[in-house]
Amino acid sequence: MEETPLPNSQESPKPPRVRDLFTWQSLSRPTLNYPKGTFLTLGSLVFLVTVIFTFFQEWLAIAVTWAAYFLFFALTKIPQESVEHKITTEGIISMNHAYLWGELGPFWFMPRNNELILHIANRNVFGHLTILINSADKEKIRDILAQYLPFIEVPEKSVVDKISDWFSQKVLRA
Repeated sequence: MEETPLPNSQESPKPPRVRDLFTWQSLSRPTLNYPKGTFLTLGSLVFLVTVIFTFFQEWLAIAVTWAAYFLFFALTKIPQESVEHKITTEGIISMNHAYLWGELGPFWFMPRNNELILHIANRNVFGHLTILINSADKEKIRDILAQYLPFIEVPEKSVVDKISDWFSQKVLRA
């Protein structure tokens, strides 16, 4: 039995087609270059913290300390890969993950170690999306994103940002 459409029914409008507005390739994360003594210094610090935590029998704290040291070591030694990023009419696709405009907040640019990084606030648990961009593409990316998201010229540094900057300057660059 075939269904017949009702005489006053309207066809549902087709959703707009998703278009790519801008596409670029970049490394998956910023380049981390540390002096040779950095790993020895941090390893000594981790060992000292391990000895102190052993006296208090804080086994979980020891495991977390060594896990953080291993993560730092791995992220600096594993080579970055080239990935594709897209700005579309629906949102941003970065490293094969889609972020819809409704999930995203303000964006800003920050230079770091001779690289330009695009930061986009995100409403999920991780806080914000970080993408490397080419300096030549900055204006084009800003113009496209400004149509969908608010632009912050100079972002305010959080307490965590200030602590990580201090730690980076004092410990990692020594």
